[in-house]
Amino acid sequence: MFGKMNVVPIVDLRDAPEDVGGSLEAAVAKLLAVTEHPAIQKWVQFPRALLLFLVVPGDAESGAFYIYDRRSRIWFWVDFEDEKFGGYTLNDFERLVRECKFLDIVERPHLLRQGRVVDG
Repeated sequence: MFGKMNVVPIVDLRDAPEDVGGSLEAAVAKLLAVTEHPAIQKWVQFPRALLLFLVVPGDAESGAFYIYDRRSRIWFWVDFEDEKFGGYTLNDFERLVRECKFLDIVERPHLLRQGRVVDG
C-alpha cells in the first residue's frame, strides 16, 4: 500500500502578514479555507512541522495528508501512487504512521521542499 509519495505545495504563506504565516492557528485556518473546510481528524505537531489529516464530514474515506513547514511557511499536500483516488481512512493514517515511519519525514519538512520523495 501507499507506494511513491508525491508532494505538492498548495498554500504559500511566505508573503502573508506575520499574523497569518507566523501563527499556527491562522496557517491552519488558511489551509481549511483553501480545502473547503474539511474536519481535522488528526493533528500532529512538531517544532518544525505540523501534520494534519483532514476528512470531509460524513465521508470516512475522503482523508488527505497535509504538512505545514513552519520555517518556510508552506503547506504541502502529500499523496501516494496507490490508486486510492477517493481518499484515505483513519486506519490508513494509523498504518502510514506506524508501518512507514511517516512521522520521520514530517519532522524534517525540508525534505519535502527539496523534492525528495520516498517509497512508503
